[in-house]
Amino acid sequence: MSANTSQSLKPSEPEKAGASIAHHRIGLVCCLMTCVSLHTIDATIVNVALPMMQGSLQATFEQISWVVTTYILASVVLTPLVGWASSRFGVKRLLIISVSIFTLSSVLCGLAITLEAMLAARTLQGASGAPLIPLAIATLNRLSDTKEDRAKFMALFGLGTMVGPVLGPSLGGYITDISSWRWVFFINLPVGILAVIGLGATMKAGMRIPGHKLNIIGFLTLAVVIGTFQLALDRGESEDWFESYEIIAYFLIAASALWMFIINSKLSPQPFLPPELFRNRNFMLGMFLILVTAGNMTVAVVLQPPMMQNLMGYGVLDTGVLLMWRGVGMMLGMLLAPRLSKLINLRILIGIGGIFMVGGIYPFIFLTAETPAPLLSIPPIFHGFGLGMMFVMASTTAYATIPHHLQVDASSVFSLFRGIGQSISISVVISMVSRYTQINHAELVERLIPYRSIAASAIALPGEAGAQKSLALSNLIVQREAAMIAYNNAYILLFIAALSVIVIAFFIKQPKENMEPSEAHPVEA
Repeated sequence: MSANTSQSLKPSEPEKAGASIAHHRIGLVCCLMTCVSLHTIDATIVNVALPMMQGSLQATFEQISWVVTTYILASVVLTPLVGWASSRFGVKRLLIISVSIFTLSSVLCGLAITLEAMLAARTLQGASGAPLIPLAIATLNRLSDTKEDRAKFMALFGLGTMVGPVLGPSLGGYITDISSWRWVFFINLPVGILAVIGLGATMKAGMRIPGHKLNIIGFLTLAVVIGTFQLALDRGESEDWFESYEIIAYFLIAASALWMFIINSKLSPQPFLPPELFRNRNFMLGMFLILVTAGNMTVAVVLQPPMMQNLMGYGVLDTGVLLMWRGVGMMLGMLLAPRLSKLINLRILIGIGGIFMVGGIYPFIFLTAETPAPLLSIPPIFHGFGLGMMFVMASTTAYATIPHHLQVDASSVFSLFRGIGQSISISVVISMVSRYTQINHAELVERLIPYRSIAASAIALPGEAGAQKSLALSNLIVQREAAMIAYNNAYILLFIAALSVIVIAFFIKQPKENMEPSEAHPVEA
């Protein structure tokens, strides 16, 4: 009798556990995936529309990249606060507030008519999006009653994070092509409203994530370090770097805040970033891998749209479709890596991922303004495959030797460095493209002699009416080629960064037993 009773109770146990936080388990999972997709899609959907936004907002090439970096930075800097906020306000309330503000800020982005208004709205959007992924992970873990359930939910989470890289560029290109870039943001309104209603209907109040006491001084000083350093990188090129007192002030503030953060970390009984993490070799190498991988992915996606639309003459929709293939490769890499990790040594897998990254980015070093579409779509598949593998392997490397009690802190630090890698890489490469365009233009003009066909008519007949028009046309051609060479130089930098991944593989400490990434920690692209 007792055996039958116990057997009859087993099937109902997962339902009772799920019912403790959800009115409708499957409905809640769908709402959480909607929230995750909102956040990940908005990180990539704007990239294709950047050239259009640049004209509407009267921004320079460097300034329009801030639309991407402000979103990333705001999201990453506030991610460590999620545990504290959820323990104070509750998961359901924080999720609903975050999605509501995210949706409102999306509308403000679409209504922005100045660059300053756009950056303020994007900062608010990134900040409100910070809790979405950590809370989705925590809720899915709470909904999981068995190992199989957790693996299934983490697979769904991985699918939600892949929606951004795969669908974001093509969706952004399609929306911009049929209407306006503003609808890239307005499209979030109905989705956000449905997500808020769904969360309210399917999730029970009361779930909280235990959070430790917040080291407010550590958090604020680290936020100042990251913010001022990012400002220095973003504005350095336009302000002529250390010739400007503004840039010097940014670096001095960043250095002072860093000094205060280090002192606080040494003296505080509970530092904002636990020092034990930074004494773990695999964790440090994993952070380097995620810096390179996240930077490589983001820069590649940000560089291509202006290059293809402004220099190669591709339309917005065509640009979005061609960008999609890198996301397809990433999806394949992230799906295969966990399975391969059971069969192949961790170091070898990291090396394989690095080889795919190197092979995928190498053809872009030799791009010209006449490069056909297949050469813009096939190599990114290999590049994306390597990126997808490296996201999984970086996570596996970082968490393989971390004690259980440091996993939450390690997750925050790992996410922080991923975002820093993205934002700093964008700033450095965009500044590099802008600077080398000017240098290349000056060098090409020096080689512009009357015997070259593009300049012969303008230089040989300076008094004629058509000479000025011919000279302007010659300058446009020189400007296009100068910019193309600058993009080639930027891809050389990405190529070198990808090579460093292969070198790092030799220094990884092989864990005693392989962990399946989906079981150890959810992977986010």
